[in-house]
Parts: sequence; structure tokens; C-alpha cells
Amino acid sequence: MAISIRPADLEVDRPLLTDLLSRNLSPNGVGPRFDWLYLQNPHGSARAWVAIEGGTGNGVAAAATFPRKLCIGGSVCLGYVLGDFCIDQQYRSLGLALRLQRVCLEHIGSTSSTVGYDFPSDRMMAIYRRMRIAPMGQMVRWSKPLRAERKMREVVKSVRLARNFAAPINKLLEWRDIASASNHGWSIAEHREDCDEEFTELARAVGTHYGTCIERSAEYLNWRYLRHPLVHHEFLIARRDEKLMGYVIYSNTSEDAKIVDLFGFANAAMWTALVTRVVALLRARGIITVSVPALATNPWTGLLKKWGFRQREGSPVVVYTSAKTPALSEDATFPWFLTEGDRES
Repeated sequence: MAISIRPADLEVDRPLLTDLLSRNLSPNGVGPRFDWLYLQNPHGSARAWVAIEGGTGNGVAAAATFPRKLCIGGSVCLGYVLGDFCIDQQYRSLGLALRLQRVCLEHIGSTSSTVGYDFPSDRMMAIYRRMRIAPMGQMVRWSKPLRAERKMREVVKSVRLARNFAAPINKLLEWRDIASASNHGWSIAEHREDCDEEFTELARAVGTHYGTCIERSAEYLNWRYLRHPLVHHEFLIARRDEKLMGYVIYSNTSEDAKIVDLFGFANAAMWTALVTRVVALLRARGIITVSVPALATNPWTGLLKKWGFRQREGSPVVVYTSAKTPALSEDATFPWFLTEGDRES
């Protein structure tokens, strides 16, 4: 039966889209997440496409692009991060996947932005290879153990014994971080209010230093992190002479935490003070492991090793451009700054 692909109307096709997303991706928070991600983004509303089965009119697949303002070589342009690609199981032929992804990339190539990026799964990467699009780089997860209870539970059945065996190891892990505990003259504090204009000023001052990165304005940060419908994010900020110089954004579950953004001026002492404080706060909560997913070329790689983070698994990052963007053409080696928070949700 023939399957056609058409642009989705985010209002009219909302039930169709949310049904496809809940069936194929996650049933959690489809309504609030849809409003937040598709309609409330300060960089613009999402663009989505649906695949429709001809005889029944049923939706069988969907994909979307989400606008992101990108700082590129001192100027700002509108780019897109791709996401929410899903196909009902019985229709998961490579042919439909290729058609649907081509529609997304053709939209990006037809706009004035001509820049898109993606964090594809292994299955999605196979589609890009068929399209002769190679990865631009790798996202690497850096991991630091804070406590040993989980490892001990793998060895002994008793929760009490696991806790007792872990206690001296936990103390050793904590002692290793004591040497980095000094703030070195930096004022480190939790930030619990909406981000204001000083965050926008920091983005303007720092953004161009990292090649291509998302414009981290106050409006964007408030939407991306503080208004997130499913994940509670926390900020730690660093000041020198009362001026905002950098920040760390993180979240945690019951046992694991993730640093999703490190942004600010390049100062090793400042970053050490910020991350050391995050580690201390998480350890006090009983968090077992903290991770930092970041592009392999991230400027903080050397510091992550120094702080006791170890490189774990990697995953590909794809950047799609067209001839309209010579600064980002395939022949140019143009650096990117991407963190976990730069994904589509």
C-alpha cells in the first residue's frame, strides 16, 4: 500500500504526532513535552513531517527538525537539530526511512540557514551512510565514580554488607577530590532564578571563541533548562568581581547525575572550582556516578581527565550543510562546541 510523506500541521496533526511519538519513542510526558519542544522554543516552532498510509490514512512515521540559533564565525544564523524520528515497527523498511530523512534534510537545505546537526543512533547512522553522509565527530561520555555501593551490590547480595564494604572506598574517592576543593578566588553559587541579561551578555562574549555553538541567551536557557517539563536542571555560576564568567548545568536521578553544559570563559581554575562544587553536592546526595557527555574535541577534555573523569562509550554526530554555507562546507575544518544540552530535548 502506497505511503506518502507530507508536512505536519502542529495544531491539526497534534494527536497524530503525539500518538506516533508515544508508540515509538516514549509515552512519558508527550503532551507537556510536545508543547514545550514543538511550540514554545524561543528560536522558533518545530517543523515536522508525517508518513501516511494511502488506504487507511493512518500515520505510520514521523520526523522533526527543531530550530537553534547558531553562533558561526561571529554571526548568528538559524540552524536545526534533527530528532523525534520514528517509524511503526511493521513499516521500518530502509526505503521509507531514507525518504523521510531526505525530506528533513531537503527542508534544511532549502532555507537560508542550511545547517543541521544530529545525534543519531546506530540504526539512524545506517541511514546516513546510505545517504553518503559521514559523522562529523563523536560525542564521548566522560564518567566519574563518586561512591562504590553499586559496584559492591554486584559482588554481594546484602545491601548492608555492600554499604559497609563501600564505605572505605567512598572515603578514598572523596579524599582524591580534596586537593581541588579550593575556589581559587572565584565566587561559586547556586542560581535558582530565571536567567537574565547577563547570561545573554556572556553568550555574546564567549560564543565566538568556540567556533559553532548554540546562542545561549537568557531566553534560551530559561526555556531549555528551567522550563523543561520532564527533567529538573540546576545551575552553578562563577563570578569574579561580581561579573558572571561561567556556569555549569546538571541534573540527577536517584543514583546518577549528568552535567549537561559547561559554558563560559576559558579559565582552568574557574572550571575546577565549579565542577568540584558540583561533585561535592552530588556526593552529599548519595549520587554514585556523574557523567559529562561532550564532543570529543570539547575544550574541557584535558580538565575532565585531571578531575578524575574517564572516557567511556562514544556515539556519532552528524552535521549537514549545503553549498550555501561555504564556512561550513565539507572541505572546511570548522570547530563545533556541542554538549548534552544541545540535543533536541
